Amino acid sequence: MPRPATARVANPRAPHLAKPEAEKYPPPPNVEPYGVVLSRDARANLKRGFDMMANTLRVTLGPVARTVVMEPLSTSRPPEVLADAATIARRIIGIPNHWEDMGAMMVRHMAWQVREKVGDGAATTAVLAQAILEEATKIVAAGSNAMMVRRGVEAGLAEAIAALNDMAVPMETEEQIEALAVAAAGHDKIGAYIAEILDILGTEAVILVEEHVGLEIDREYVEGLQWDSGYWSAFFCDDLTRMEGTIENPVIISTDTNLDKVEDVLPFMEQVMAAKDEMQTGGLVIFANDIRGPALGLLVTNNQKETLRCLAIKAPGAGERRIRILEDIAVLTGARFISDDAGERLREATLADLGRARRVWANRDFHSVIGGAGSQAAIRQRTAEIRETMPDAENEFERTKLRERIAKLTGGCGILRIASPTERERDELKQRATEAVSAARAAAEEGVVPGGGAAFLACIPALEALAAEQETTSPEGIATGDRVLAKALEAPAYWIAQNAGHDGWAAIASAREAGPGHALDANTGEVSNMQQSEALDPLKIIRIALETATSGAVMALTTDAQVRTKEQEPEINP
Repeated sequence: MPRPATARVANPRAPHLAKPEAEKYPPPPNVEPYGVVLSRDARANLKRGFDMMANTLRVTLGPVARTVVMEPLSTSRPPEVLADAATIARRIIGIPNHWEDMGAMMVRHMAWQVREKVGDGAATTAVLAQAILEEATKIVAAGSNAMMVRRGVEAGLAEAIAALNDMAVPMETEEQIEALAVAAAGHDKIGAYIAEILDILGTEAVILVEEHVGLEIDREYVEGLQWDSGYWSAFFCDDLTRMEGTIENPVIISTDTNLDKVEDVLPFMEQVMAAKDEMQTGGLVIFANDIRGPALGLLVTNNQKETLRCLAIKAPGAGERRIRILEDIAVLTGARFISDDAGERLREATLADLGRARRVWANRDFHSVIGGAGSQAAIRQRTAEIRETMPDAENEFERTKLRERIAKLTGGCGILRIASPTERERDELKQRATEAVSAARAAAEEGVVPGGGAAFLACIPALEALAAEQETTSPEGIATGDRVLAKALEAPAYWIAQNAGHDGWAAIASAREAGPGHALDANTGEVSNMQQSEALDPLKIIRIALETATSGAVMALTTDAQVRTKEQEPEINP
């Protein structure tokens, strides 16, 4: 039976609660706006800024959390009420004290970095980082060596990650993913649609979350490869009502060369016209970096006279990504990519370089390739190559673009259309749906662990055992670092309970008494088995949150100087 969180325990000042600033650190005397601050004063400045940002973000942790009201950018709009830690962090571009601002920006960067990597977990990161730094600062102030404590915290991190991996359970059914997505989104229909799309299209499917004018939340599946680039000229349209051009059973060529002269395209077009009956093709589709002037005029003229149906489409993307997408199109259709870097020209291409598809259509803004004739072996090899580049992606945007390429090569994407009577509610649902997509994908990739902070609480015995072992086998201070991390792992469970209006210490005491996997269910106010309650967290999200928090906290702990040389422009992007 669930256990109510009513146990009364001694409630020493929580290490995760910020003391009044004057009680913690007196401000350094005569600090100038520019110059160098050393040692204890530098760490005190960082700590104050660290706490200020973390205290702001931690109120959003948990399913029953608080909100933050922010002044709008425009005086004509009402204040914003935000409940997403990463968004809040990004909106705070500075605090008045420049020296403390460095610590605040460290937390801001950590929160946004986790959002960029996995789409969620910013509040957990802030809470863990603050708790680690708070505990470690007290230990160092008592005389411990900061570098030894840092080594101990990092050793404890490895032990905690191993414990998290051991308790992870794979998500194998649509029902399991749906339960997690519903919990993450706080909306039954959104969670059900996310699970359905991932079940049909796979865990690497692209799920676009879009606003929709109406009252019903819905989903849509897009067949084939679709990109947000259209035709080079409206004269390629054969449907003047919808302003679309469509060719059935086309032959296709893909190139990153620029085409502006008649001789750039005429020799190749003559080959296609001579063989079009034999190939039983409806026309020619050209994907190119740039088509203009006489070359574009030749294609338009032949299309309008129906000598050879033509459809010239702009290459999607920009820069290096544009070339990679053109290569994807070649693989999908079975064409050979005509590369400008290799010195190749379209006029030198042959019929053997052509690809095929069942249909290609384009309008002014989009195009789609349906039923590409590329070999499955080549497509599998191409998707494997894209997956290999995923770990090198610098942020979530780049990873999303790589997933888009995989999804378009392997079958399509899903669109989740968010509708609501009011703009504010629609924006909130869209934000929660985006986070739920990230959570569901992360759960499908690495599995799930008990939520509500239970997974972190379950790691504490392993860290305590490691500390006991290192008391006799490692340099002084290492075991202390293990215990610092063990104590800090209580912070997420504590703040989830506090934010929901319960006693955090009582909740932790009841959870540890009930056994591993238990924590306070913020929705019911009772301590229960989180696995059985289906209150789960994706392993990937809490693992990256813990790794990022530990890295940032120990960096602040071992900082010994601050340098400020000139007035800095506020940085919008963390």
